Amino acid sequence: MNRSIASALVLACACAALPAGAQTLKPGLWSLSNTMTSSDPQISQAMSAVQQHMANMSPEQRQQMQTMMQQNGVQLDVGANGALQTKLCMTREMAERKEFPVQQGDCRQSFTQQSATRGHIAFTCTTPKVSGEGDLVADNDTSYRARMKIRSEEQGRNQTVDMDVTGKWLSADCGTIRPRAK
Repeated sequence: MNRSIASALVLACACAALPAGAQTLKPGLWSLSNTMTSSDPQISQAMSAVQQHMANMSPEQRQQMQTMMQQNGVQLDVGANGALQTKLCMTREMAERKEFPVQQGDCRQSFTQQSATRGHIAFTCTTPKVSGEGDLVADNDTSYRARMKIRSEEQGRNQTVDMDVTGKWLSADCGTIRPRAK
């Protein structure tokens, strides 16, 4: 599988993990479930390969990946039905700024509030080259849902992934998961 597809999927997952809504959500440890789909068979195969690769990692490989992700404030694993399960630590400042918890490379974002609990988010990143937009609903300060459309370009070919995200606040204490390094 092409490395940039995997990078784009992980970044898309992280970008969709934005627990920012019209209302400020609680800082602390968040659990996110990301389900991705694509009508493109090659993208579907790539997503399945990433999920399979993660599920088949040796304990040493899994630890190395977890260490790298935790340095960026994220814990990532494959959950039930192939959903990517993410845990991340959001500081009070990140929640107040409605900031991507994992914003690597040169990324720009916009958030348009549509109501007290709904908003529209758009983002563009250059490394890897990926963009997306979607709608977010904050159920309350400890729960939200988002539906995103993520676009990337791989070897001159446009690719699109749809992503459903549910976020749930777990605790004010992030434990061993540290906020993303600036």
